[in-house]
Amino acid sequence: MTYQAVEHGRFINRGFLGGPYCPIYGVGVIIVALALYPLRNTVILLYIGSVVLTTSLELVTGFVLEKIFHQQWWDYSEERFNVKGYICLKFSLLWGVACLVTVRIIHPTIEKLVGLIPHTAGVAALVVIYVCFASDLVITVMGIMHIRQRLRVLESISAEMRKISDKAGERLFEGVDAIHGKGGDINEKTVQLRRRAEELLAKYKELMSQRNPVGRRLEQAFPKLRIAPPKALKAQFEAIKAKLPKKTEK
Repeated sequence: MTYQAVEHGRFINRGFLGGPYCPIYGVGVIIVALALYPLRNTVILLYIGSVVLTTSLELVTGFVLEKIFHQQWWDYSEERFNVKGYICLKFSLLWGVACLVTVRIIHPTIEKLVGLIPHTAGVAALVVIYVCFASDLVITVMGIMHIRQRLRVLESISAEMRKISDKAGERLFEGVDAIHGKGGDINEKTVQLRRRAEELLAKYKELMSQRNPVGRRLEQAFPKLRIAPPKALKAQFEAIKAKLPKKTEK
């Protein structure tokens, strides 16, 4: 989050969930702490192990999330030496540095502080944290499912708009024929196309107004995630209106 704040000039919650925790980073630190803590005094081995473990975790997590939600949550495609956008050399090296600091400085300090917490108070705190975490997870997943349903509807609207646009192009040529007395029901077909396009645009605006807080937060956390609905629908409607011939007098 510090890296993102420096890069973008504002605070961004980079977590999958809404609370002050990030599962992939948390799991990564736990894995590194458990697997590599014995190597804490060997800097080179600790660094190499950190790079390998964190990169593997990021690769597997990115792949699994995409399979589950049909979305790529982060994309390093613009970075050099990347693997299908899931991982890249620059961030793998940065994870190694972060883990060095974590294992040698942060983890021992946290371990001492946790040791000062009475057992009963610690258990109570864990219960509260896990309840909040589980609730956050349920809310986030439900929000993502809602976003996916809305995107499917918007994509179907966009597809129908394209079909109407094609038909509008046909009406344009038929309208020329109608002016020369060769078209019979051209005006009725034109009105039907325009009415259907207006209905689709109204539905699009309604869906746009239903954006939930989860979607807005995820858009900020993962700018490359395809959460935003198609922005071309209004332009499609304007193009359809331009293609449809105006009502002609017989």
